[in-house]
Amino acid sequence: MRPNQHKLNIGLQTTAIGDDGSDLFSDIGHWRSLSSRVQVVRVRCHFLHSSVVSLVRWSQYTTMKYSKAVIEVIGCCVASKNERKKLNQRAFVAFYNRTPEEAFELWEYCAPLIEKKTHPKHLFWSLMFMKLYVPIDCLSIMLDTCVPTLTRWIWLWIETIANRHVEVIHWTRRYRNAPNDIWCMVTVDGTDFRIAEPTPFSKQWKSPKGKGAAVKYEVAISIYSGDIVWVYGPHEGSKHDYKILKEKLMKMLDKDEMVEADAGYGLPGKGGIANDGIVRSKNDYQSEEEKHDKSVLRARHETVNHRFKTWGILKQDFRNQKELHMYVFYAIAVMTQMSIDNGDVLFGFQPETLTKQERYYI
Repeated sequence: MRPNQHKLNIGLQTTAIGDDGSDLFSDIGHWRSLSSRVQVVRVRCHFLHSSVVSLVRWSQYTTMKYSKAVIEVIGCCVASKNERKKLNQRAFVAFYNRTPEEAFELWEYCAPLIEKKTHPKHLFWSLMFMKLYVPIDCLSIMLDTCVPTLTRWIWLWIETIANRHVEVIHWTRRYRNAPNDIWCMVTVDGTDFRIAEPTPFSKQWKSPKGKGAAVKYEVAISIYSGDIVWVYGPHEGSKHDYKILKEKLMKMLDKDEMVEADAGYGLPGKGGIANDGIVRSKNDYQSEEEKHDKSVLRARHETVNHRFKTWGILKQDFRNQKELHMYVFYAIAVMTQMSIDNGDVLFGFQPETLTKQERYYI
């Protein structure tokens, strides 16, 4: 066992078995306030007690129940390599793009699905990889682990989170909070992400929104609840948004149901119904008030695309195999929707209006 890992586990296990319910940082802060060096030595000896060390080593090979406080300590230790360093929430989010509460919920939600004996540090490795997206060799040095181990656990966690999109992102959520007589319940848009130039070279991958190759995903947002209700992709960067819409989403709409879209869907019209009776373009309005409301809906949709690109792995050129991009996008879409579920809603909604009887399910 590496020295850093040994110190990390001792600190975590001390927090987990505290009788008074206090976390590691509050204990250390208390002892640091004492002037007697003898007391500090006693604390260190307590950390190195043989029974604690044995319990730490045993916990690596058994399934343990981690509390939110312990998950936060692990995240801080992975980032700072110091069991005594507590990160404030801003620094924590800067490393993982998740708050401690969101990281704990993600662990509880996905860890039972991993057959291998995983540890919370593996989750934080994956979050740090997606947030910072530094070269894997640099990340292995930062995290003091070998590249094969790091790669294995990162992609196992990313794939596990991505597979939860079936439960978290659900098409029927568009009905939530919607009036009974409404016939347009979602906004839809395509969002592009840059990738390394595939081989053999093909112009099909070139995105019209930027230079170089890209993959495209279709995203639908509920107008009345602000939920992500549909993601579909990946597609080649040059593929037209309207062509993607016709492949699946158009067939899933109710009778006479329409979708709000921007000018990228190529259906100009003013007043009445858009040309195909399905897509309401930006110019399809009957009053100035409706025109303003439509612009607000499009702006709200763009905030979701922005949340995707707060992750470095989606903002930078994707350097891994393009086949893996799908897992990354779906995992980030799942985490974005989980944040919305927990109150980090899109503008125009209040958290209290988003209460669900069963989280992640209709």
